[in-house]
Amino acid sequence: MARLLRCIVAATALLSLMLPGCAAMTRSPRATVMLNYPHATEANLTQSPHEHFQYVSNIAAQDGKALVEDLDLVFLTDRPSRLTRWHSH
Repeated sequence: MARLLRCIVAATALLSLMLPGCAAMTRSPRATVMLNYPHATEANLTQSPHEHFQYVSNIAAQDGKALVEDLDLVFLTDRPSRLTRWHSH
């Protein structure tokens, strides 16, 4: 009985740690960028606030895509081949 109780407590703790990640997936992309990069809507010497936000958003999107590719490589789910998707000489 004590072992079952410990398992339930551990599962509840694990679930409570995972739930904030699920909440982040329901945010809009703009809210996610603003949460991670609060300086994104400030102007700099060469860009207006809108241009700077677009620049930061594009970088965040590329980083997200690269992370997915990296995880595919780590977990060996990309392709069972040694052939590359990209042109090489």
